[in-house]
Amino acid sequence: MRAISHLAVAITFVCTVCALPTTTNTTNPTLYVSHYDGHIYTLALDTVERSLTLAGSLKACGDMPSWLTYDSAGRTLYCVDESGFNASIGNGTLSSFIVSGNGTLSQTAKVTTLPGGVASVIYNDIDGRNYLAIAHYQGSAVSNFALPISDDSTALQTFEFTLPGPPTVPSRQDAAHPHETFIDPKGEYVLVSDLGSDRIRIFTIDKARGELSQCDAFAVKGGNGPRHGAWWTTGLDENTVLYISNELANTVSTYKVTYGDSCLVLEEDGEIVPYPKDIPSNATMAEVHVFDDKDVYVSLRNDQAFPPSDSIAFLQASTTDGSLALNNLTTSYGKTPRTFVVNKAGTLLAIGNEASSDVAIVERNPKTGALGSLVAQLQFGAQGTPGQEDGLSSVIWAE
Repeated sequence: MRAISHLAVAITFVCTVCALPTTTNTTNPTLYVSHYDGHIYTLALDTVERSLTLAGSLKACGDMPSWLTYDSAGRTLYCVDESGFNASIGNGTLSSFIVSGNGTLSQTAKVTTLPGGVASVIYNDIDGRNYLAIAHYQGSAVSNFALPISDDSTALQTFEFTLPGPPTVPSRQDAAHPHETFIDPKGEYVLVSDLGSDRIRIFTIDKARGELSQCDAFAVKGGNGPRHGAWWTTGLDENTVLYISNELANTVSTYKVTYGDSCLVLEEDGEIVPYPKDIPSNATMAEVHVFDDKDVYVSLRNDQAFPPSDSIAFLQASTTDGSLALNNLTTSYGKTPRTFVVNKAGTLLAIGNEASSDVAIVERNPKTGALGSLVAQLQFGAQGTPGQEDGLSSVIWAE
């Protein structure tokens, strides 16, 4: 197992990306943003004029819209709602929206879910039918729905979790807290990062019926608080790696992945502090994403590395074993970067800053992975407070 590394790399912000190429395509890229103020916002990006504009807003998806998932083939947007501290107080919701040719949203269904939905992912069966798996942070559970949903849809399955023993961080690990659902590179498993239980929960997908079956949960180091996951792979089973961003430990863990006879198997393979010095005590990690199986990005909330803004850490993965090395930090152009995503072309990174309630579009060099200059930025909706869930919650490209 590789030892933890804490690399001394200077904080830099250098534009290494040339200007965006002009294009004759008059269709502006569209982004959708969920906000804890109860709205879904539609943004239009003009890459020629380098401007980001508010194209629409919709009061929908419950009181606390928290996560958006886009089905490009079906042109359907799904939104989960974090409402409900527990089932006795209230529940969350799952809503679906058809996306028109000009990007306008029309709600098609809304159903009640377990409390505290914070993430969802689409998976499919052997016949191409789609399903949605939801992580319920406050509900201490995972549920799944057959798609498309209608107003009378109910969960196909629910899995409720309890703590396996005394927590390492009682203030944050008072219960099981699933924080994300995500799919393995082969599309055979749904994985769940459980911040409260210090577990990575693994479910096999029944490809005939779309149902999930639990494998033994994988225990991570106590106090890690796993939040989000991302994959590195060379296309070979023996070279598949899972990265987990740990919100409580402020590390990124690396796990070797093998496909066993009945379940996916994880093996701890080290961790890294994605920061050039000690991370400020108030800072916490959020999302981790991999692009081109070499470029790894982690959002760092409330570190104030670029006052008054926080940062995005850029790491690069070894081409042989996926081990990580820190390259640099760049500004997030706002406060509390809860969410971010690279476009399919690999040329742009959209950062959703929760507390400052803005989206910043940043250039990305598709050859080197380096993040460059600001293309456009827009503030909208009510601004939030660092550490509170009252600002922007997620951003996605409609691709």
